[in-house]
Amino acid sequence: MADAVIPASVLRSLADKLYEKRKNAALEVEGVVKQLALAGDHDKISAVINLLTTEFTYSPQANHRKGGLIGLAAVTVGLTSEAAQHLEQIVSPVVNSFSDQESGLHK
Repeated sequence: MADAVIPASVLRSLADKLYEKRKNAALEVEGVVKQLALAGDHDKISAVINLLTTEFTYSPQANHRKGGLIGLAAVTVGLTSEAAQHLEQIVSPVVNSFSDQESGLHK
């Protein structure tokens, strides 16, 4: 379901090796989530978070993990005052990333 909400090109860019492409993709994710939040569609928001978590932050590929984290940050920004509803879903993969052994994850 989240695949239909977030365009495939944006998902590909989230996993790109270039930070700029990941950042621009995250801005698009933020915009989509803002629209979903305004519409009150929390099921789709949860699906987006789940997609970012399972397909990106827990991926064996470092660029996918980086994209997942910036994507989750974008979701949080897009939710604005409604972030508390989804915080439990967002925090766990972020905390998990602290134990990532990949050097340069912050790049």
